[in-house]
Amino acid sequence: MKAFLLTIFCSVFYFPFAVLAETTNQSETISRVEPFSFINMINMVMGLAVVLALILGLAWALRKYGRLSMSNQVDMKILGGLSLGTRERAVLVQVEGQKILLGVAPGRVNILQNMSAEITADNDFDEKLSRAIEGQL
Repeated sequence: MKAFLLTIFCSVFYFPFAVLAETTNQSETISRVEPFSFINMINMVMGLAVVLALILGLAWALRKYGRLSMSNQVDMKILGGLSLGTRERAVLVQVEGQKILLGVAPGRVNILQNMSAEITADNDFDEKLSRAIEGQL
């Protein structure tokens, strides 16, 4: 892959110099190079393509490998939030399967309620309700 990119780089950036060297060898008089000649347009388009390819390649690499220190990452999601005043909020967060209600104010965060015990109680209620419904049908 590196050899391929090096070949493209060399062909794009050294090709005009080779063309200029050939034109100066063929004629001893100094000729003016046309800015909109076919060779210059090809050179410009190839240079643009290389720059765009580098930008897209670097963006892809940073997106894929940008977060290298993921070893201590915690599974955490913000499930919802509610504004309680101008600067206070109640935020429901799920951290590794546990739901925690947090009170957030400027300069501090307080745990208002840990809902992990209530989740199991809700599951028992769901099971009892489903059994009761099945018994009636």
